[in-house]
Amino acid sequence: MKRKKAFTMAEVLITLGILGIVIAMTLPTVINNARNKELETRFKQAYSQIYQAVLLTANEDPQLWQTYCGGVTKHSEIFFEKFSEKFQTVNIYDPNIVKKRNLKLLGYEQEYFYIPERGNKNFNPDGYDVGAFVTKNGMIIFNSGCWWRALDFVVDTNGLKGPNKFGYDVFYFQISKNDQLLPSSINSSFSTEYSQNMGCCSFTGETSGEYCDSSDNNWLGGTASDNGSACSRFALMDIFPGDERKSYWKNLPRP
Repeated sequence: MKRKKAFTMAEVLITLGILGIVIAMTLPTVINNARNKELETRFKQAYSQIYQAVLLTANEDPQLWQTYCGGVTKHSEIFFEKFSEKFQTVNIYDPNIVKKRNLKLLGYEQEYFYIPERGNKNFNPDGYDVGAFVTKNGMIIFNSGCWWRALDFVVDTNGLKGPNKFGYDVFYFQISKNDQLLPSSINSSFSTEYSQNMGCCSFTGETSGEYCDSSDNNWLGGTASDNGSACSRFALMDIFPGDERKSYWKNLPRP
């Protein structure tokens, strides 16, 4: 009788060990890719809804910026109320609550949004402290008021879920003159050199380059609390900041 060949226990254990190492090395990448795809889908859905809402609001008033941000008195809160009516809104937060600058009052686990780079540095709370509303699909839109000569607002595309970080699920937008919806970016929306320097999208905290130009003010750029305000521009174009050959969504580092 011929003896059948079989794996020894040692060979089985070695094989399982190798498989475990391979899985341990590839699993984080697989998880991160799946997370990024989900974030991309939510971003595109949010942008589509917002774009339609801007069109509907502009049909009622073809001069939104002039009406609500022009002159001495600014009425961004009145605009925001009209804007919220274009969504399936399930909850509206009074500006007095949001102005306390503590997201925990809205159900978040943290007090503020984070900027793109690693660490727990908070984004400038002035960017989302003039009221907010929650839509049926969980998206939360925050009123920023009239900054940079435009109607500004911040969008959390997946609400309380997280990572609650600019460039991932939190993005800055503007309604500028001629009722144009713009990503808050260094070239197309910001109106002053100072705000251009502040409005970057750096995942490393670097302070130079097209995506985060600090010019002569080295304390600005990626190290500033407004880092992330321009990420909406790169997310829409699907271009990673600093390297136009790379996809934004496929190369998002782990939050």
